[in-house]
Amino acid sequence: MIGHVAPHRWADLWAGRVGHPERTVMEGHAERCRACARQRQRVTRASDSFATIRTQSSPEVSWDAVRARVHWSVSTQRRAVRRQPRPAYGWLAGALAAGVAVAVISGPASLPGPATEPIARHAVTAPLPAPPPPPALVGLVSRASGDVMVDGVRPADLFARPLTAGSRIATADGRVDIQFGDHSAFALGPRSTIELRRFDARTIELVVDGTLDVTVAPRAEGQRFLVDAGDRVVEVRGTQFRVSHDGSATSVACRHGLVDVSDARGKIQVGAARRVHVANGSPVASEPVVALSSDELTTLVEATPLALPLWDPAALAQSSAPLEIATSGRRDVRVDGVELGLAPLRVRVMPGRHTVEAADSAGRFRRAGWVDVAAEPRGVRLDIPAEPPATGGITERRRQLRAGIDQPRLRRCMRSIAKAGLTGTYVQVELAVDAQGAVGFLNVIDSDLPSATASCVREVLADVRFGRGMAATWRERLDL
Repeated sequence: MIGHVAPHRWADLWAGRVGHPERTVMEGHAERCRACARQRQRVTRASDSFATIRTQSSPEVSWDAVRARVHWSVSTQRRAVRRQPRPAYGWLAGALAAGVAVAVISGPASLPGPATEPIARHAVTAPLPAPPPPPALVGLVSRASGDVMVDGVRPADLFARPLTAGSRIATADGRVDIQFGDHSAFALGPRSTIELRRFDARTIELVVDGTLDVTVAPRAEGQRFLVDAGDRVVEVRGTQFRVSHDGSATSVACRHGLVDVSDARGKIQVGAARRVHVANGSPVASEPVVALSSDELTTLVEATPLALPLWDPAALAQSSAPLEIATSGRRDVRVDGVELGLAPLRVRVMPGRHTVEAADSAGRFRRAGWVDVAAEPRGVRLDIPAEPPATGGITERRRQLRAGIDQPRLRRCMRSIAKAGLTGTYVQVELAVDAQGAVGFLNVIDSDLPSATASCVREVLADVRFGRGMAATWRERLDL
């Protein structure tokens, strides 16, 4: 039973037209509901009066009570015929007749007052709860070069700062790569800006002015990835593509996958290894989609945003650190065999020892050194000197280096290694000596020694004194 018992059902119960199961439910409800108990009492009292009234003759009333006499006659006539099933609101007529009869017998003072309870109440269906908002996404910088601004400032904690919906990123002459999921990242090119307008598990919407490279893992059903470039929208399901937008035109190039490019007047699709160039003021649907040249495709491959293989933003923020690679001039670098592009730059790495290589003038990568990185926000810096020019006098400077090494001090550095029974160890260094004999730089570029032992050996070599002679830059391997 829903809500309160309708009054006419109490009249039906009194007349015997309610089955036993429903009667039990109604009676049980009246025991708990004071309003329905009062309604049952009122209807039952009015119905009981009929048993007395129908056996009595018409009361003596003055003809000024015409309404009561007419009602009495009509009611008497109706009782003489076979009782028919009453409509849903038949109880109302019975209650009114009983009220009039009681008023005639007992006088005006006995007329019941107006009912204060509602006739019936209907249960109101509660509105469905609003669906929970989609989980917010977080982006973390994985690589950066040059000046990068976040929300109008140059943050010192760029690699530790989470990027969320509403963040605005801008670059000067550099570039920044931001990862936001497994195999999903975007890279903002030089002199470009981007706003993370929406950034949650349901919808990612980026507003770009400049150049944006994107790689997106396949989206789940109902997820959307949008790039707003002026009045044009690029939507993807899972792909790698580039959007370039400025005051004159918008270009979209797709490396693999499929992207939709649309405006208010139409939509086109750009497939793998194809691109479209739309001038401002021209409808998207009017422009042809053409194939990428081999150079353009190579550029897209080289611009792939950097994404770490394991994505956990909370864990990465605590257990990784930036490695800064500083060079004098622009040189291609590799870390642990992964090409990162032109240095100087900063890259997110996990704790441990990492090998850094730099390209020479011939494009060949040569080991520039190794560095131990701990999980701390400051990270570590490695300076890579400029590529040494061809010089003479290397043989003489090498002889001076080996002759000037303090051997007893070097043996003290190696004492713990010797006690452990380790043999065949080495240290390879790169150093430069000018014509006056001053050491320009001295870096350990390779070694199989523990970092503390290798540092001790470097300090011994740094104390070697050179005389005047020809300037030289060379690499020296010392077997220890």
